[in-house]
Amino acid sequence: MTLGETRSVEASGQTVKFQLKRSERRTLSISVEPDRRVVVTAPVNASAELIDLKVLRRVLWIRQQQRYFEALPPPIPVRRWLNGETHRYLGRQYRLKVCTAPKVSVRLVGRFFVVEVPDLGDARSVEKAMLDWYRAHARAELQERMRRLLESSTWLRLRAPPQLTVRRMRLRWGSTTSSGRIFLNTELVKLPLGCIDYVIAHELAHLKVPNHGRLFWRLLGRLYPEWKTWREKLSLQEV
Repeated sequence: MTLGETRSVEASGQTVKFQLKRSERRTLSISVEPDRRVVVTAPVNASAELIDLKVLRRVLWIRQQQRYFEALPPPIPVRRWLNGETHRYLGRQYRLKVCTAPKVSVRLVGRFFVVEVPDLGDARSVEKAMLDWYRAHARAELQERMRRLLESSTWLRLRAPPQLTVRRMRLRWGSTTSSGRIFLNTELVKLPLGCIDYVIAHELAHLKVPNHGRLFWRLLGRLYPEWKTWREKLSLQEV
């Protein structure tokens, strides 16, 4: 593959920049990276005019993918799991307070995460205790938020309640499979309830409409009328 060059096309008054790479492949492909860069891989003999035309035809898809990545969780900051660090739960910030005790425990006391471990200097024990706490509370909280939304949306007429799996996800807040299983990111439990409800409503809408066409957004608006406000806030969240 040859080194890339930067090109751009104009679409509806906006400039779409992309990195062009040449290769021995026979077809042209367009991809959007998590950092929202557009990468076009084209055959060595493809003309610039043809490449630009292909990009123009995919502008709507490119913008859709870029908006999707804008809503993904930002890189997780490096944690040292020491006294005074800030950690979040349901949109509120709490200070970490590490104490010694024979048994490991985690409690919310006022505006503090109080973590008790046998050895104050054992940061790994503090980290494990906190991650275990987050996982347990994420499962309970996300299941409850989904239950509430389903109760208020019986008109969806789902054949059965969707199967929910809560796990750590590197690039997504949530996803839905063709078989009807919903996956939600454990990190959601750190965000405001409005952001959580938006992600759940988004995935529930995908149970009926797998794409992001007009029907999907209309359905999402009925499920969660405030979705635009909370999608914008979701894009600003740090966890």
